[in-house]
This record gives sequence, C-alpha cells and structure tokens, in this order.
Amino acid sequence: MSYTKLFTFILSIFVVGMVELMIAGILTLVSDDLHISEALAGQLVTIYAFTFALSGPLLVKLTEKYNPKWVLLITMGVFMTGNAINAAGPTFIVIVIGRIIASAAAALIVVKLLALTVVLSKPEVRGKMLGLVYIGFSGANVFGVPIGTKIGEMFGWRATFWMIVGVSLIAAVLLMFQLPNQITPAADEPAGETKSRLLHPKEAAKYISITFLILAANSAVFTYISPIMINGGYHLSEVSIALFVAGIGSMTGTSLGGAMTDRLGSRTWLLISISVFVLSVLLLNLTLPVYLLLLFVILIWNLSEWGTNPAIQMGIINQVEGDTSQIMAWNMSALNAGIGFGALIGGILVEYFAPSFSTYIAAGLGIVCLLIAMTIKR
Repeated sequence: MSYTKLFTFILSIFVVGMVELMIAGILTLVSDDLHISEALAGQLVTIYAFTFALSGPLLVKLTEKYNPKWVLLITMGVFMTGNAINAAGPTFIVIVIGRIIASAAAALIVVKLLALTVVLSKPEVRGKMLGLVYIGFSGANVFGVPIGTKIGEMFGWRATFWMIVGVSLIAAVLLMFQLPNQITPAADEPAGETKSRLLHPKEAAKYISITFLILAANSAVFTYISPIMINGGYHLSEVSIALFVAGIGSMTGTSLGGAMTDRLGSRTWLLISISVFVLSVLLLNLTLPVYLLLLFVILIWNLSEWGTNPAIQMGIINQVEGDTSQIMAWNMSALNAGIGFGALIGGILVEYFAPSFSTYIAAGLGIVCLLIAMTIKR
C-alpha cells in the first residue's frame, strides 16, 4: 500500500472515530445546552454504537457486489449528512436521528477500509498495516477529541460537528482520487475470490467476544471521564489535557500492538496488553487526587486497551479463508456493541451511584477477557 493511500485511509478512520468518541469530551456541554442529564447525553454514545453494531454486517452484505470505491464515496456523503443533522438539530430527538444516520454510514466505511487494507497489503505486514490504519481511531483521541472539546468550549458543541463535516469532505475527496476503480485480490488469494470460509468458528468467536468485552470495559470509563474528573475537582480544560494524553496512549498502543502482534502472535500480545489494562483501570481512582499520576495511568490504560485491536483483527483474519469483509463486520459490530453496552452501564452508575464505580466494572470485564484469551488455541 502506498503512503498516500495509507494517509487517506487513516484520515477516513480518524473522522469516523472522532464522531464516535467526541461525546466524551463535550458531554457536559451537550447536557447543559439541551437541558438533559449527563446520563441521558451519554446515551448518544450508546445509540451510535448499537446502530453501528446492528447495521454493519447488514450493509456489508447488501453492498458486497458493488464497486468498493463508489460504495465508500456514497457512504461518506451519507455520513456527512448525519453529522450536519447533529450540528443543526434543535432537540435531543433530532440529534438522535442524526447519530443513527452517521453511525450506519460509519459502520460500512470502517469495515470497507479495513478489508481494503488487507487486500492492498502484503501478508507479512498486514498486522502492521492494520495497526497503522487503526491509528486513525487513536488519532481521533489524540487530536480530534481534545480539539473538538476545545472548539465546543469556545464556540459551542455544535461547531464541533460542523468541523467533522469539513474533515469528512476532505477525506471523501482523497478517497475519490486515491482508490482505484477496480480492486484486485490480495497477493495470497486466488483471483476472483469473493467468497469466504470460516475455518475455526470457535476461535473466531473468542476473539470477537474479547472485542465486545474489552470495549465495554473501556467505554464504561472513557465515556464518563469528564464527570469522573469534574467530580474529582478538575475543570474542563484539565479534562481536555487528559483526553489528549489518552489519545497519545491510544495512538502509541495501536502502532505498538500491530508490531507486537507480528512479532509475538495475537494470543501472547493479548495476554500482555489485557493484563496491563486491568491494572491501570484499577489504579485510576487511587491516582485521581494527583493530576500527574492520573495522566500517567490514563496514558497506560489507553495504550494497553488500544493495543489489543490489531491482535484481535489479525487473530480473526487468520480464521478466515477468502474475503474477510463479513467477519470484520461482525468484529466491528461487537466492538460498537461493547461501546454501547459500556456507555449504558456507565450511565446507570453515573445516575444512581458514582462515576468512579465504573472503573471496577471495567476491571472485572477485563479479567473475563483475560480468561478467554488464555483459551485461544489458534
């Protein structure tokens, strides 16, 4: 894959990830403006994630016979429309509609881009290339969420969504010029191979279940990091810095995860990264009073969690012969269902208990992931 294509894929993933993660930074702004509770505002993450999970496999199936380039370009247009509705929506219900439209489009965009990354990459570097493309998601943490939070603080949260529309337009133009009109199969796949065969269903199910659980654990804490820190005596500007640090961790973790997956294998790297994740979320409440220590724990937490993504993707790809789009769609569905489930749990804890309780739920889910990873055989 050329550097220009790689950049285009990263930017496209970046803007999609930005939409999904942005609510964490502007949660209090949205709730204040719409006169709703923080727990209800947090359900915008749940709605987005569940829509993504349900629509991904269906849309991939419906579009698998069509040219990937034009499918992506049309879907980018739908994605921009949904975010324009988010920016202009006068009520919570209208914004929910915009989130549903944007999420369904995002589901197809992400799966198509990840599948194309596999097709356009050499077999020996696919883990690395998937990790690099996935940097778009972590880059949304590093740059997108903190910048979006700052824009929301300065100009209102709606300006954040207008910015997303603008970046989406740039990504769509780049896709138009960088994607070939015809996509050829990967070097190790027979020409004309369009079907796929799942070789080891139980092993694939293990990887997908880890995706669901680790994202649920992460989302339960990350979605409500703003109220967690504000309840701890911090201001929104300090939350923005924490989100920036989280993004650095996620970007580093994604890149490191791809390289370590190629070197150690999916199972070994998963055991290491999940163990570090569990320890870091358990330390979050203990370090909350000391800002620098808190930032360090947030860095390690996000590095370890995002480091699992390339390992899971490569583990799943190795269970499939032929086209990987459908199995990757199921994995992305599990990812977003996990985000939605975690945001839902976190919302309940925010409403009825304390936001800090979510870290213990996250650690428990992480331990379950660790037990599943220990049973992986292939």
